[in-house]
Amino acid sequence: MGVDGLDSDRVQLDEVLASGPFSLALKLAIRGSGLSLDRLQHKLEERGARVSKTALSYWQHGRTRPERPESLRALSVVEEVLGLDPEALSSLLGPARPRGRWLAQHPNSLRLDEAWARPDGLSRALQRMGTSLDALHRLTKVGVHITSTVSKDHKLLESSYLVVVRAVQDNVDRYVAAFRTDAGMVEPLRIEDTVGCRVGRRRDDEATGFCTYELLLERPLRAGELTVLRYTLRSATAEIDAYQSHRAAPGLLDFSIQVRFDPSCLPVRVYRTHRLSVADSEPKETDLWLGASHTAQLVEVNPLPGIYRVAWAWD
Repeated sequence: MGVDGLDSDRVQLDEVLASGPFSLALKLAIRGSGLSLDRLQHKLEERGARVSKTALSYWQHGRTRPERPESLRALSVVEEVLGLDPEALSSLLGPARPRGRWLAQHPNSLRLDEAWARPDGLSRALQRMGTSLDALHRLTKVGVHITSTVSKDHKLLESSYLVVVRAVQDNVDRYVAAFRTDAGMVEPLRIEDTVGCRVGRRRDDEATGFCTYELLLERPLRAGELTVLRYTLRSATAEIDAYQSHRAAPGLLDFSIQVRFDPSCLPVRVYRTHRLSVADSEPKETDLWLGASHTAQLVEVNPLPGIYRVAWAWD
């Protein structure tokens, strides 16, 4: 990694240390130190702090966090080993959370104004659907795989989703999600080809391009139970947005975005970006390769939280 890359990582770490979340701050600090989890664990043991590699992994991926007195003492040693100021990480923990295996896995640490450019539209669409923001948090997304198709006249025709979700509480019977387009809602979005669910209510906020919708599960889930959902979003008029994006939250283990282009009309460039929030300006752009299948891929395992995007240019 070059000097510019190191400086960029340090700036990102400083921003997260100022506002959280704890899991992301720890993950960035470990990555910036150049230490593997094995080496970090060894250095902690040398200083009398015993923390398993599994615990360290869970902390940095937001699955659990240090709460017991011995864990908090070990965290102060982690700060020392990683070259951080005292309480740089522990100050991000806040009050102790309710105990419970699945309570630790909150699906979305991004505030609305961090995740969306027009959060007011999301709130209105949910209210019109007769629900609230809490409905977005009853399931944790464990895996998300999106395949989008772009036509020869540059329109995003459809996006197919395969989503693996885990119930955060008992008796969860629906999956609530949001979609937004910069092009505006000219025609209602169609939700089709459902597997493992059926379409429930949906509402739009035309002014901001938001659509919120619910997919009714085949049966209610118990806390901690997993299920797989498949569905496709289509527009009667198709959208002119030249990107596909996804907001990754803590607890997401793997996700991918694939964008397939018509072979008779390929873009001159396809690239990916990542932002911690919508406030981040000029994110780094990394070019993606179009293979023989005319498909660009973004694939992440244990991704950093934030907004991932695959975008393309025609000239």
